[in-house]
This record gives sequence, C-alpha cells and structure tokens, in this order.
Amino acid sequence: MNPLLLNPFREEAKDYLGISFEEVSQDLLDFGINKIKAEVENTKNRKYLLPSGSDEATDIISFYLFCQALSKRPFSSESRLFASVNSKIYRSRLSEALIIEKDNKQIKDEIIKTVKEIIEVIPFRMPDINRILEYRAKKAKEMSIEESFSIIKEIDLKITDEIIRDLEKLGFFKISGESRDPRLFPEYYFIKWTDAETLIQYTDSYILNGYILVDKSKLLNAFMKKMEQRILSYIKSIAEKTKELKLPIYEEIFREVSRISGTLTEIEVQSEELNPEVYPPCVIKALSGVGAGDRNYAITLFLSSFLSYSRLLPSTKIFSKDEKPSLNENQINILINEVIPLILSAANKCNPPLLEDQPQEELNIYYHLGFGLAYPTLDNFGRSKWYIPPGCAKVKENAPILCEPDGFCKMYFYEITKKEILENIKGNTTGEKILLVLKDRIRTVNEIIQKTGEPEDEVKKQLLAFVKNKTVTARRINNPFMYYLRKKRALKRKADIIR
Repeated sequence: MNPLLLNPFREEAKDYLGISFEEVSQDLLDFGINKIKAEVENTKNRKYLLPSGSDEATDIISFYLFCQALSKRPFSSESRLFASVNSKIYRSRLSEALIIEKDNKQIKDEIIKTVKEIIEVIPFRMPDINRILEYRAKKAKEMSIEESFSIIKEIDLKITDEIIRDLEKLGFFKISGESRDPRLFPEYYFIKWTDAETLIQYTDSYILNGYILVDKSKLLNAFMKKMEQRILSYIKSIAEKTKELKLPIYEEIFREVSRISGTLTEIEVQSEELNPEVYPPCVIKALSGVGAGDRNYAITLFLSSFLSYSRLLPSTKIFSKDEKPSLNENQINILINEVIPLILSAANKCNPPLLEDQPQEELNIYYHLGFGLAYPTLDNFGRSKWYIPPGCAKVKENAPILCEPDGFCKMYFYEITKKEILENIKGNTTGEKILLVLKDRIRTVNEIIQKTGEPEDEVKKQLLAFVKNKTVTARRINNPFMYYLRKKRALKRKADIIR
C-alpha cells in the first residue's frame, strides 16, 4: 500500500502537488466529494476506501485541494466533518493493511513506521511461552532464574513475570500449561496513555512508563483520533496563506461539503455576556468554593459546563440530538480567556483549594471543556467532547451540598400539550383565555393571571383540570442551565415592559 494512503502528510506528498489551479479537473472535485459521501453513507466503495492506479494520485491531490478550500473557514462544521470523515477512511485503510500483511513482518514493520508518524506506537511482542512456563516451574521450586523475558527498548521496559501475570488478570491473554505459538495471541500495542483518552477506562487498563497497552481496535481508534486532530491542525495552519485567495473552486468545494454536513444543523446562537444576577443557587455556591467531598464534581463537571455554555451558547438547542454546538475562533478565545479563569478561580476558593492537592484536575477541567487532556489552545479544541450542563438530579446526586432550591426552582411552568385544540377556541371562557395565553410560549401561573386578568383561584383551578386531562403540562425547572435561561428571559421581559 502506498504510505500516503495511510498518512497524506508524508514528505513525498509534495511530488503530487506540483499542479496549477488550471489543471484542477472536475474529476478531482468529484472524487473528493464522492469519497466523503461514500463514508457518510457507509457504501464501502473500494474506489475511495482503497484507491489504486491513477486513483491514488487523485486521492492525495483532492485531499490537499479540499484542505485548502476549507482553510477559508477552519473552525466551521464543514472542516470538522471533512477531518472526521477522512480520519475514518484512514482508519479503515490501516485496519485492512494490518490484516493483509499480518504474517509479513517486513511490510508490517513498514506500516507501523508510517503509523508512528501520526501516533507513537510500539508493537507488543509476546515473550516465548516456554520460557515463561519454565520460569514459573523453577520459581515454584524456589530455584533462582533471570526474570526478564524481553526488553522494549523504546520505553526502557523489562517484561517480567509480574507484568505477564498482571496482563493475564486483566484479561489480555491466558497462558495455559501448554506451549503456544505467540503468533496465535491477539495483537497488542503500547501507545501513550494521553492518546487513549475517551477510548478506554483507565481503571481497567495497564499503564507502564507513561504508555498503555491496547488491542488493535483501540489502536485504530487512537490513530483515527490523532489523524482527525492532525487534519484540523493542518487546515488551521494554512488559513493565513489562503485567506487572500478567492477562487471559485474553493467556494464550490465548501458548498458541496456543506450540503453533506447539512444532515445535522449547526447551532447558531449569539454569545452573550454572563449575567450573575440570574445564576441559580447551586452555581452561586459552586463559584464561592465548596468542601473536599463535592469539589471535583462541582468544579470539573458542573461549573465548567454551566459557565461555558451560558457564555457561548445560551440556548436550549444544546440539548437537541439534531443540532451540534460549534464555536468559531473568537468564541474559543472567549472560552480560554474569560470562562476558564472563572472556573479556576472557583477551584482555588474550595476548601482545601482543589488544584493545590489535585493538580491533575486542571487537565480534567480542560477535558470536559473539549480540549482533551491538554492545555487550552485553538488547536486543541475539539480533542474531546464538550460536555453539556448536567440536570438538577445529577447535581443533587453527586454534590448534594449545592442543591438549595429557591422560589424560582420550585416554580411551575405551564405549556400546552394538545396544540390542535387552539384551532376552535375564541377566548370566551377562563379556560380558553388561559390556552390562548399559552399559545406562543410556556408561562408561570403569575404570568397567566396577569395576562388573562382572571381571579387567581379560578386560574389555578382551571390549570389543575388541564393538567389532569393532559391538555397542559406543568413542568418545574430540571436543569440549572434552564434556570439561567428562563430567569434571564423573564428579567429581559420585565425590563422591556418598564421601558
């Protein structure tokens, strides 16, 4: 396999790129688009999965052409889709290459060498089984014997019987009383433990000298993740060089990729300054610092998500499965320069200060904000999931000290369930007036009383009847983020009325 089909960033890629824009054909554009579609639609078309002949060059050239076009909007959902799709394709190619060349040591070593250009990886070679069994038999008889079965020079690691036994306990393999061919054992690899974030449970894993042992599937996923980061970093790195280029083909590529990514709508919400006046009680307590038992959840999981979304994407759309959060360069800088200092300040106010006795928790905060286990930079955003704010039940379960509901927390909000009944009502009765008031949005009982002008007792009685027959739903706030949004809207409406 051409190494450039596994890693397009190799030096020899330059040999393919000496063409002018006048030489860019429709075939190049079509190949790039169809490759994305083939992966998104899961057609497994081998023309794009594993190109051969002249298609190899087309694959490499179209990759760079699309990177240049997308560098005009390096933080767009289209750029992320392109990076994600292509990283999956490179994963599939690597998977197939490792299967085909499993027993060809020379070619397999070349493949691993190519992979190492993207992610640091060291194949784990099972020591001689006879030697392990011989050692155990002699040790049982209290006979002295050299214990090290093999040495992994790259990480200065001696494979001892203690390590082999630990790996057996974790289920990596089982050494029976009979000799076995090491080639029959599953394939395992050492990768840096930081490259395995989000892929494994560290409590069920084996970490040695900063490296973690993973099976082939996890290696492929780690490779895919690093490749996606590499593609995005490259797109961002050339943005300055391409910003002055105004080429129709760039716009055409962006439009085509945008059409494909249109299955998920990007959340388009204007960032807003934080308003501490409408923070829920749990946020106020978390910002003031909490005790040892509640610190980690309150700061790392709760406050980091609440403040980041409240500042950057203050919208209920963040909970939708059909929409995706997206940040531009300016918003990522706000996250780094405004939001993170607030979170770290709250961490330092804890008793004892969270980051003094648990300094590793700082990276955990960045991880939950989408930067992976790395320091927050433009390039690192997107390395991990950006966690949405947890609901009240989760906060109460994990940090009960934070939960002291106020009147707004306990307030009911009413919403019409059966919209079809609105077609035939005119507002002649108290019930009909209530339904018309609820036509456009949810309201509290006090708002309903104010809007309808009906007596409080009559409104409450009618609402109870509506809830019982499921015409209207009564909801309490179940997420601190929703508290913030609703109270902020209520404050804005009040200000508008005064004006």
